[in-house]
Amino acid sequence: MSFKVIKPGFLSTIQDYGRLCHGAYGMSQSGVMDEHAFSWANYLLENNFNNAVLEITFGGVELKALDDMLICVCGADLGFKINGQLAPIWRNIQIKKSDVLSWNLPIHGIRTYLAVKGGFETPVLYGSRSINLRENIGTKLAKNDVLSCQPSSGQLARFMVPQYLPNYDHDIVLRLLPSYQYDTFSDSQKILFFSQSYRVSQANDRTGCRLDGAPIAIKKDKMISEGMSYGSVEIATNGLPIILLKDAPTIGGYLKIGTVFSLDLAKLAQKQPNAKVKFELMDIHQAQKERVKFNQFFEISAN
Repeated sequence: MSFKVIKPGFLSTIQDYGRLCHGAYGMSQSGVMDEHAFSWANYLLENNFNNAVLEITFGGVELKALDDMLICVCGADLGFKINGQLAPIWRNIQIKKSDVLSWNLPIHGIRTYLAVKGGFETPVLYGSRSINLRENIGTKLAKNDVLSCQPSSGQLARFMVPQYLPNYDHDIVLRLLPSYQYDTFSDSQKILFFSQSYRVSQANDRTGCRLDGAPIAIKKDKMISEGMSYGSVEIATNGLPIILLKDAPTIGGYLKIGTVFSLDLAKLAQKQPNAKVKFELMDIHQAQKERVKFNQFFEISAN
């Protein structure tokens, strides 16, 4: 035992780094939407990079601690409180048995992460603890659920994030790695794609993010469905982009102009509808350099 759910919120699910080895069987990657916040939360608790956390979307959550525990909350500012008093985020905290943790409504960003020392001990499903509602793998949080983890106490060497705190209110630029279909698009189509500011539409969830803007004129030719990756940017028949996210299906039939650099997708995960988004090209060697640096810092060993 460890936490009893008093209020489950709009959408709260257990997630880890993801279900990485089942794409060939048609299963989504799943996993946390904001890898940056997730990684910091586990890092500050000296956890394994893959320890499961609670991903809270839009708040409305209330949990009662059933044990003393070391916790860390990183990500969006959802008005996190302990026993009705505002509590800090992006640092580890010792809580006591019977403490009540709550998250209200979004102030900055929309997704936050509750990590506990040692991680949540929920069932492993197809090699991951990640919940995927679209594929009926696990369920979201419900009232009176009990989230299991080990009691913990004491001081840790890593206390708080030393420098970097993201500003979730800024407009974002997503760096794009061209796909093999990139040259299928004409120069005028590429200019329109890269020059405009799109807006995040209402159709925005863990499966994908549709963008609103000036449509690219494309031929309505049929295309044989093919494999897709996390971050793929499809141009739908209406000429507008769809960015595929963690719970996206593994095949699709739209042209893909490229793939968003994985670390930039954490920024998109914190955006509400009408937020502005632009794209710019990124060199594959720069992407690999940044990815390696990130993985080494957080001791991420997943492929």
